[in-house]
Amino acid sequence: MAKSAFHLQVIEIPVRNVSESLKWYTEMFGLELCFPYEEGEEEACLNLSGMGFSLIAAKDIPRLDFVSAKGVRKPFFTFQVDNIKDFREEMIQKGVDVSELVFKPDGGYSCQFLDPSGNWMGIWGGWPKEGDGE
Repeated sequence: MAKSAFHLQVIEIPVRNVSESLKWYTEMFGLELCFPYEEGEEEACLNLSGMGFSLIAAKDIPRLDFVSAKGVRKPFFTFQVDNIKDFREEMIQKGVDVSELVFKPDGGYSCQFLDPSGNWMGIWGGWPKEGDGE
């Protein structure tokens, strides 16, 4: 059997209201649709740096997080942003439930947030640069 490319191409997350979540993700992250969406459809697919990020209507929203062995709540999915401090502040100003910013010397800044459906997601500011954490 010939080897073929193997990479993650689509993430599908459950949401209570596709239209509301679509508006939230497009306004919060500036994501654009992969294909047209009509009000009332069960799914909207956004382009996340060339990967599909699909919002799927669901009656039950399962938890998209877990607790580490040390008791820390962790998200399954983490987005990378360019300026995490400003981005986090903007989220707070828009009323988003956002955790405290955490800095790891070898891992950079990160925090977590809740989307409109209660999905616990992460934000990462990229690898640390000279002077970060001071």
